[in-house]
Amino acid sequence: MTSITTIDRTLITAGNNDRTVFEPTALRELADSIAQNGLIQPITVRPIVDGELFQIVAGERRFRAIALLGWAEVPCIVKDMTDEEASAVMLAENVSRADIDPVDEAMAYRSRMSLFGWSVAECARQAGVSAIRVQFRLKLLKLRPDVQALVRSGNIPLGYASILSDADLDADRQMIAFARLRDNPSPTPGWFRRLVGELQAQQNQIGLFAAPGPLFGEFIATKEDAPAVLPPSPDTHQPPV
Repeated sequence: MTSITTIDRTLITAGNNDRTVFEPTALRELADSIAQNGLIQPITVRPIVDGELFQIVAGERRFRAIALLGWAEVPCIVKDMTDEEASAVMLAENVSRADIDPVDEAMAYRSRMSLFGWSVAECARQAGVSAIRVQFRLKLLKLRPDVQALVRSGNIPLGYASILSDADLDADRQMIAFARLRDNPSPTPGWFRRLVGELQAQQNQIGLFAAPGPLFGEFIATKEDAPAVLPPSPDTHQPPV
């Protein structure tokens, strides 16, 4: 049976949470629910700094809601975990929540691949999702930052964002695609896929002609290839009259 320990709230610190957005209204609603029904699921923490502090592994939203209520002590489940073990628990907790935005989710996968050398398959296993989902989320990180912000806010539906990120367009063409999507009163995924395909073909064509070096392998004389021209000599050249 898992034991629950009450810990002074000032001794608890947030971990490196994948979630970067905590919507104030939702937090207030959660706080009201906790005030009325109690904390049904305690926060999971791990001891750090020789056990003098505790880091949140799962339940930062609940912790923030408790702080809004002004509780001095927090019911917690304390577990000894390595950084990688704590990271795996946090990933599973956050991805299972419907309100994590897709860019935060993508950054969560990328950070674990960088820190712990996880593969796409390992990220999928730890998060309890498909490898295809992990791959599509990671592609969102190819989008320019302002377009990522539009994905976070829901101003670009995730399906359209996936089509755009899959094309690997440059920053300017990403913005062109978004502008046309915004201005179309009744867009469809098929229409947007064709539009993005046209921009991709245009980008590839420009890249072909902008490529450095000789085109089609023709010879272009360089300074080193030009024949040497000697200055005139009195012995071989007739001076002008």
